Amino acid sequence: MNDLEIYKKAAMVLRTGENIALATVISTTGSTPGKVGYKMLVWGKNAETFGTVGGGSVEAEIIDKAKNILPKTQNKVYRFNLDGIEENEKAICGGKIEFLIETFDKKSLPLFKEISTVIQSGDNGALISIISPNKRPEKILLKNMGQIDTTAGINLPPETIKSIKKIVDKEQPAKEILKNVGEIFIEPIYEQPMVFIFGAGHLSYYISKYAKSLNFRVTVCDDRAEFANKNRFPDADSIIVESFESVFDKISINNNSYIVIVTKGHKWDETVLEKAVRTNAKYIGMIGSKRKTLTILKKLSERGISEEALKRIYSPIGISIGAVTPEEIALSIVSELVKIRRLGKSPEANHMTIDFSKRLE
Repeated sequence: MNDLEIYKKAAMVLRTGENIALATVISTTGSTPGKVGYKMLVWGKNAETFGTVGGGSVEAEIIDKAKNILPKTQNKVYRFNLDGIEENEKAICGGKIEFLIETFDKKSLPLFKEISTVIQSGDNGALISIISPNKRPEKILLKNMGQIDTTAGINLPPETIKSIKKIVDKEQPAKEILKNVGEIFIEPIYEQPMVFIFGAGHLSYYISKYAKSLNFRVTVCDDRAEFANKNRFPDADSIIVESFESVFDKISINNNSYIVIVTKGHKWDETVLEKAVRTNAKYIGMIGSKRKTLTILKKLSERGISEEALKRIYSPIGISIGAVTPEEIALSIVSELVKIRRLGKSPEANHMTIDFSKRLE
């Protein structure tokens, strides 16, 4: 579950007139079940929840505390020390964790709708929570690190925004103390990477579904309208029906783009791959056997594509998990996307080492 889903759900509940509690992990030390940035919504008399702050007895206690604060609109900070003996269920992890619980009423609906819009559109910015226990929650939304929307009409001085930018550049949520503002929790909002899926078959359906659930944006490209449509790909952000020879003229690929090539045949895989290696995409993966890959790469080399460019290709595509079904193969592919996104290229990368001077057997 990603932040976009949390904020959309928050807006949905607020529209009903129900107040919500938003619990967020704002700091951790040592081993903890929840990590900084984990979120959970709590609302209603029966303490319905959405999301998680780590599970277990600590989460149950946070739900109880959130329920006790509702329907007030205020914020509170709770700290748990998980050091201790094994008999204490909360102590097994051995770390420390801190939560911020903020409660909101319908007046905050415009803010949550705006946060959802900013995240979904791929804009860069930051969401800042002012940590002032027992006061009404104050959140500041910096869109493109410039225009400011807030729940309390707060204006930040330029030097403060400059300090926030430095923190946002690290792309990790963090608790900080800033001059003239006090203690705050900063959550960077950065462009969600786009996965371009070339091909609209059964495998692509699952790739789109899994990638979208993991906070990627998705564009599906195919020349068959009966395959590339919203009914088959309800999770896709964009669907382009165009020939594989000309589709690259209709899309914008940058260094935050991931290209997945799973077209209807080898010919079209080759067509797309030749165009893909001429882009600065962060990831280029093509489905197929080692022999198919070697054959295509040999052809591209003979057409003048540099060996350096060809070494960027991940093929056979996906992490090796013994996948057989379309669902499993899609899982292995999306797992590789996550690995590249979080860890970058590594020595275990699935690049093929090819001696182009030798004849393929």
